[in-house]
Amino acid sequence: MSDVSAHPSLSGYEVPIDSWTQPFWDATATRKLVLPRCADCDRFRWPPGPFCPGCHSQRVEWVPAGDGQIYSFTIITKGDGDQHQVFVPALIEFPEAGGLRLVAAIVETPLAAVRIGARVELSWSHAANATVPVFKIVTL
Repeated sequence: MSDVSAHPSLSGYEVPIDSWTQPFWDATATRKLVLPRCADCDRFRWPPGPFCPGCHSQRVEWVPAGDGQIYSFTIITKGDGDQHQVFVPALIEFPEAGGLRLVAAIVETPLAAVRIGARVELSWSHAANATVPVFKIVTL
């Protein structure tokens, strides 16, 4: 089975950044993945926004994401022959962050290793204006 060695180039893509997501993108610029947590009730939330969905507080703190695992994924193939590319967008779950989930690409991984529940490690890609988190499967 082929490897997931290519992923869509983000170099021409501009990530939409606003005041609510700015702390996330500031952290990714230093290759850190942080997630928003309510400073009053400790509930994690994604996407970032003005109010906690649990207690409606506007106080937020940004904390390290912790370890992730694949919650769901799909395999997208493009082209054929020498032009064949495989892309694997996945929903990454962070158990230490209350089960919060982010969509990200799986990269540099044998397709046979991509499965629900697989542990992932953080890697990085670059958009025109931001450093973007992507993930590789943890191999034991």
